[in-house]
Formats: sequence, C-alpha cells, structure tokens
Amino acid sequence: MTASAALTAMQALEDEIEAELPIATQIQRFLDGESDGRALFEMLYGEIGDEPVPEHLLALVREKC
Repeated sequence: MTASAALTAMQALEDEIEAELPIATQIQRFLDGESDGRALFEMLYGEIGDEPVPEHLLALVREKC
C-alpha cells in the first residue's frame, strides 16, 4: 500500500468514526478545530457537496476578493 493510499484509508476511517458521534459532539469538535467537519457537512447537506458552485455565486465571490 502506498503512503497516499494509506492516508486515504486513514481519512475514510476517521470520517466513519466521526460520523458515529452525536451531532452536538461533531459540531463542538469542528468548532474546536479537532475535525475538518467533513462528516458533519455530509450528514447535514448530503450530496450537494459534489454539486458545482453556480456561476453567479462565483462571480459574487470574485467581485468581493
């Protein structure tokens, strides 16, 4: 197993463990910087994380930067 594959496997395991925690704990861990919030985001928003950002929203962000 390559180092990259091992890191990917570790991240998947961490995400599974994180997803089993109560929501309040996941939120607190995210706010405390102990989690990247990936499992929480996926639980709250589902598959929309894979959706492309609409062009008009990208334009607004570009305008503000």
